[in-house]
Amino acid sequence: MEQRRIKVFLDTNVLLDVICPENRPFSAASATVVKAIKEGFLEGELSTQSIVDAAYVASQTEGHMVEGFRAKIEELFRFINIDSMGYENVLMAVRECTGDFEDDVHFAFAYNTGCDVVLTGDKDFRSRCGKKNPNIQFFTPQEFVDKLTS
Repeated sequence: MEQRRIKVFLDTNVLLDVICPENRPFSAASATVVKAIKEGFLEGELSTQSIVDAAYVASQTEGHMVEGFRAKIEELFRFINIDSMGYENVLMAVRECTGDFEDDVHFAFAYNTGCDVVLTGDKDFRSRCGKKNPNIQFFTPQEFVDKLTS
């Protein structure tokens, strides 16, 4: 019987590490995780909201033109699950708000799409939502790479 791959939610800041890697703290580790997803060792999950948010940030970052962003997202479409934020995620976030609605919606999304791991560079996201469900672990990209390679 084939073992299920670990399903990893990539938070917006991890997506930005991949799309705009210059001067990003976890760009190398995030690239390693995306490579592992591409090669089939992990299953990746992105929300449409993260793509929209990353597009906005990338458009504000000098040197990151729309075409480059589009090309990178189209490449990711080939091997990462990309799902829409839905009513269930928003409702769950409203009911279980911890003080940062965006983080709560992303946690709900990770939970509702069956993710085992949330990768984020946002320590506040981790501290607020990291204990909501014991079946979902939170890591920075570097912590996760270190865990996988140890």
